[in-house]
Amino acid sequence: MGETQDTFGTAHLFRTPSMLLKWLRSPFKIGAVAPSSRFLAREMAAQADLARPGPVVELGGGTGAITTALLARMDYDRLFTVEFDRDLAQTLRHRFPRLQVVEGDACELVSLMAAQGVDKAACVVSGLPLLGMPPSVQRRIVGAAFELMGDGGRFVQFTYGPASPLRPNLLAELGLTARRCGHVLMNIPPARVWCYERVGTR
Repeated sequence: MGETQDTFGTAHLFRTPSMLLKWLRSPFKIGAVAPSSRFLAREMAAQADLARPGPVVELGGGTGAITTALLARMDYDRLFTVEFDRDLAQTLRHRFPRLQVVEGDACELVSLMAAQGVDKAACVVSGLPLLGMPPSVQRRIVGAAFELMGDGGRFVQFTYGPASPLRPNLLAELGLTARRCGHVLMNIPPARVWCYERVGTR
């Protein structure tokens, strides 16, 4: 189904069965039962801070919905997509032959990117299910993201809940501010987009 026919952004649901099976096997590694709609993907990409120099890192590429929206705003050589699931990583490589797909655990983001020759990123865009992860795992992922970005970095995350997926105590520990920067009704389920930045750097 082409985008011109996909009035309500539901073409992504044709890939839902594969996502459902993977979610059932590993709900804390796979972000959602259904891939993000193009409306959510575009909102996520719109919040990426492309004014900062350096590569953009996507966490949890899945079937490529957010990847597609990011590539509409930047060249392939600027985007790195980290995907834990081997099958989904292969799907991304097949869909985007020029995409720099990094297969591995986002908790090890700094070392994963160092292996790619990247020691600093402009922005991190996350499709990971942070809300359902233990606080210790959240701390490792988000902490690694800000270690990679340095001062002034922005971490973009979506969630299906009404509140920030990162709790106040974790925000305080990491020295972050949280801002709800988008609300997307045209998604199953509706989603909110949050932007996190280091306190006092913007």
